[in-house]
Amino acid sequence: MSKVPTTVITGFLGAGKTTLIRHLLTNAGGRRLALIVNEFGDVGVDGELLRGCNDDACPEDDIVELANGCICCTVADDFLPTMLKLLDRPNPPEHIIIETSGLALPKPLVKAFQWPDIRTRATVDGVIALIDADAVAAGRFATDEVALAAARAADPNLDHDSPLEELFEEQLGCADMVVLNKTDLVDAAALARVEAQVAAEIRPGVK
Repeated sequence: MSKVPTTVITGFLGAGKTTLIRHLLTNAGGRRLALIVNEFGDVGVDGELLRGCNDDACPEDDIVELANGCICCTVADDFLPTMLKLLDRPNPPEHIIIETSGLALPKPLVKAFQWPDIRTRATVDGVIALIDADAVAAGRFATDEVALAAARAADPNLDHDSPLEELFEEQLGCADMVVLNKTDLVDAAALARVEAQVAAEIRPGVK
Protein backbone atom coordinates (compact mmCIF):
# COMPACT_ATOMS: atom_id res chain seq x y z
CA MET A 1 0.00 0.00 0.00
CA SER A 2 1.46 3.37 -1.00
CA LYS A 3 1.94 5.97 1.69
CA VAL A 4 0.09 9.28 1.55
CA PRO A 5 2.64 12.08 1.10
CA THR A 6 2.34 14.88 3.63
CA THR A 7 3.74 18.38 3.38
CA VAL A 8 4.34 20.35 6.57
CA ILE A 9 4.22 24.15 6.26
CA THR A 10 5.75 26.07 9.13
CA GLY A 11 6.47 29.72 9.88
CA PHE A 12 5.47 32.47 12.27
CA LEU A 13 2.08 34.15 12.32
CA GLY A 14 1.83 36.46 9.31
CA ALA A 15 4.61 34.81 7.30
CA GLY A 16 2.21 33.91 4.49
CA LYS A 17 1.36 30.26 5.17
CA THR A 18 -2.32 30.65 4.27
CA THR A 19 -1.42 32.39 1.01
CA LEU A 20 0.91 29.53 0.08
CA ILE A 21 -1.80 26.98 0.89
CA ARG A 22 -4.28 28.82 -1.32
CA HIS A 23 -1.74 28.53 -4.14
CA LEU A 24 -1.27 24.80 -3.52
CA LEU A 25 -5.03 24.22 -3.52
CA THR A 26 -5.49 26.20 -6.71
CA ASN A 27 -2.77 24.15 -8.41
CA ALA A 28 -3.75 20.74 -7.04
CA GLY A 29 -3.83 19.21 -10.50
CA GLY A 30 -6.95 17.16 -9.75
CA ARG A 31 -5.48 15.43 -6.69
CA ARG A 32 -7.61 14.96 -3.56
CA LEU A 33 -6.04 17.11 -0.87
CA ALA A 34 -6.69 17.16 2.86
CA LEU A 35 -5.70 20.14 4.96
CA ILE A 36 -4.96 20.27 8.68
CA VAL A 37 -4.95 23.88 9.88
CA ASN A 38 -3.40 24.77 13.22
CA GLU A 39 -2.93 28.49 13.81
CA PHE A 40 -3.83 29.01 17.44
CA GLY A 41 -3.01 32.73 17.35
CA ASP A 42 -5.84 33.29 14.86
CA VAL A 43 -8.25 30.67 16.21
CA GLY A 44 -10.62 29.86 13.39
CA VAL A 45 -9.53 32.73 11.17
CA ASP A 46 -7.23 30.86 8.80
CA GLY A 47 -9.72 28.03 8.52
CA GLU A 48 -12.54 30.42 7.65
CA LEU A 49 -10.39 32.07 4.99
CA LEU A 50 -9.57 28.73 3.45
CA ARG A 51 -13.15 27.50 3.61
CA GLY A 52 -14.08 30.57 1.62
CA CYS A 53 -11.80 29.66 -1.27
CA ASN A 54 -14.34 27.06 -2.55
CA ASP A 55 -11.66 24.91 -4.12
CA ASP A 56 -12.90 21.58 -5.43
CA ALA A 57 -9.54 19.95 -4.66
CA CYS A 58 -10.07 20.40 -0.95
CA PRO A 59 -13.73 20.08 0.11
CA GLU A 60 -14.75 21.73 3.36
CA ASP A 61 -15.07 18.44 5.22
CA ASP A 62 -11.40 17.73 4.48
CA ILE A 63 -10.27 20.89 6.27
CA VAL A 64 -9.57 19.90 9.86
CA GLU A 65 -8.75 22.61 12.38
CA LEU A 66 -6.73 21.75 15.46
CA ALA A 67 -7.70 24.48 17.90
CA ASN A 68 -6.38 22.53 20.87
CA GLY A 69 -3.00 24.24 20.98
CA CYS A 70 0.03 23.91 18.76
CA ILE A 71 0.53 20.56 17.06
CA CYS A 72 3.87 19.72 18.64
CA CYS A 73 2.40 19.91 22.15
CA THR A 74 -0.77 17.89 21.66
CA VAL A 75 0.45 15.43 19.07
CA ALA A 76 -0.78 12.27 20.81
CA ASP A 77 -4.16 13.66 21.82
CA ASP A 78 -5.14 15.59 18.73
CA PHE A 79 -2.92 15.25 15.67
CA LEU A 80 -2.69 11.45 15.53
CA PRO A 81 -6.47 10.86 15.80
CA THR A 82 -6.97 13.51 13.12
CA MET A 83 -4.51 11.80 10.79
CA LEU A 84 -6.14 8.41 11.35
CA LYS A 85 -9.57 9.91 10.69
CA LEU A 86 -8.35 11.22 7.33
CA LEU A 87 -6.55 8.00 6.40
CA ASP A 88 -9.56 5.85 7.35
CA ARG A 89 -11.94 7.71 5.05
CA PRO A 90 -13.56 5.59 2.30
CA ASN A 91 -12.00 7.95 -0.21
CA PRO A 92 -8.74 8.98 1.52
CA PRO A 93 -6.75 12.01 0.40
CA GLU A 94 -3.94 11.66 -2.09
CA HIS A 95 -1.91 14.34 -0.35
CA ILE A 96 -2.12 15.92 3.11
CA ILE A 97 -1.02 19.47 3.90
CA ILE A 98 -0.38 20.49 7.51
CA GLU A 99 -0.21 24.17 8.45
CA THR A 100 1.47 24.43 11.83
CA SER A 101 1.21 27.19 14.39
CA GLY A 102 3.98 29.76 14.45
CA LEU A 103 4.75 28.44 17.93
CA ALA A 104 5.15 24.84 16.82
CA LEU A 105 8.42 22.96 17.01
CA PRO A 106 8.39 20.98 13.73
CA LYS A 107 10.64 18.14 14.87
CA PRO A 108 8.12 16.41 17.22
CA LEU A 109 5.50 16.59 14.46
CA VAL A 110 7.83 14.98 11.93
CA LYS A 111 8.77 12.29 14.47
CA ALA A 112 5.07 11.52 14.99
CA PHE A 113 5.04 10.00 11.51
CA GLN A 114 7.09 7.14 12.96
CA TRP A 115 4.20 6.06 15.19
CA PRO A 116 3.14 2.50 14.28
CA ASP A 117 -0.37 3.51 13.20
CA ILE A 118 0.98 6.23 10.90
CA ARG A 119 4.33 5.16 9.46
CA THR A 120 2.94 2.49 7.15
CA ARG A 121 0.25 4.79 5.78
CA ALA A 122 1.68 8.31 5.52
CA THR A 123 5.07 9.91 5.11
CA VAL A 124 6.50 13.43 5.28
CA ASP A 125 7.55 14.39 1.78
CA GLY A 126 8.84 17.79 2.83
CA VAL A 127 8.88 20.59 5.40
CA ILE A 128 8.48 24.10 3.98
CA ALA A 129 9.51 27.03 6.20
CA LEU A 130 8.09 30.44 5.35
CA ILE A 131 10.18 33.40 6.45
CA ASP A 132 8.97 37.00 6.67
CA ALA A 133 11.96 38.74 5.07
CA ASP A 134 10.74 42.19 6.08
CA ALA A 135 10.43 41.22 9.75
CA VAL A 136 13.80 39.43 9.85
CA ALA A 137 15.51 42.38 8.15
CA ALA A 138 14.10 44.61 10.90
CA GLY A 139 15.54 42.37 13.61
CA ARG A 140 12.27 40.59 14.38
CA PHE A 141 11.07 37.10 13.55
CA ALA A 142 7.41 37.90 12.93
CA THR A 143 5.50 40.93 11.67
CA ASP A 144 3.47 41.12 14.88
CA GLU A 145 5.44 39.68 17.78
CA VAL A 146 2.82 41.04 20.19
CA ALA A 147 0.16 38.84 18.55
CA LEU A 148 2.57 35.92 18.72
CA ALA A 149 3.14 36.52 22.43
CA ALA A 150 -0.62 36.71 22.96
CA ALA A 151 -1.03 33.37 21.19
CA ARG A 152 1.61 31.86 23.44
CA ALA A 153 -0.11 33.18 26.56
CA ALA A 154 -3.54 31.98 25.39
CA ASP A 155 -2.47 28.42 24.63
CA PRO A 156 -2.95 26.24 27.73
CA ASN A 157 -1.40 23.23 26.01
CA LEU A 158 1.91 24.85 25.13
CA ASP A 159 4.56 22.86 26.98
CA HIS A 160 7.62 24.78 25.84
CA ASP A 161 8.70 28.37 26.35
CA SER A 162 11.24 28.49 23.56
CA PRO A 163 12.43 31.99 22.61
CA LEU A 164 11.41 33.16 19.14
CA GLU A 165 15.02 32.92 17.98
CA GLU A 166 15.12 29.25 18.98
CA LEU A 167 11.82 28.56 17.22
CA PHE A 168 13.14 30.34 14.12
CA GLU A 169 16.30 28.21 14.13
CA GLU A 170 14.33 25.01 14.68
CA GLN A 171 11.95 25.77 11.81
CA LEU A 172 14.89 26.41 9.49
CA GLY A 173 16.78 23.39 10.79
CA CYS A 174 13.89 21.06 9.91
CA ALA A 175 13.13 22.64 6.55
CA ASP A 176 13.59 20.92 3.21
CA MET A 177 12.66 24.16 1.46
CA VAL A 178 12.72 27.78 2.64
CA VAL A 179 10.47 30.42 1.10
CA LEU A 180 11.40 34.06 1.71
CA ASN A 181 8.20 36.07 1.67
CA LYS A 182 7.66 39.85 1.49
CA THR A 183 11.00 40.34 -0.26
CA ASP A 184 9.47 43.27 -2.15
CA LEU A 185 9.41 45.23 1.11
CA VAL A 186 13.20 45.17 1.63
CA ASP A 187 16.09 46.58 -0.37
CA ALA A 188 18.82 44.47 -1.95
CA ALA A 189 21.30 44.92 0.90
CA ALA A 190 18.75 43.94 3.55
CA LEU A 191 17.66 40.93 1.51
CA ALA A 192 21.28 39.78 1.21
CA ARG A 193 21.62 39.95 5.01
CA VAL A 194 18.43 37.94 5.49
CA GLU A 195 19.58 35.33 2.97
CA ALA A 196 22.91 35.02 4.78
CA GLN A 197 21.15 34.62 8.13
CA VAL A 198 18.91 31.90 6.71
CA ALA A 199 21.82 30.14 4.98
CA ALA A 200 23.63 29.88 8.32
CA GLU A 201 20.75 27.87 9.83
CA ILE A 202 19.65 25.49 7.07
CA ARG A 203 21.02 22.05 6.31
CA PRO A 204 23.20 21.48 3.23
CA GLY A 205 21.14 20.95 0.10
CA VAL A 206 18.05 22.80 1.34
CA LYS A 207 16.50 24.92 -1.39
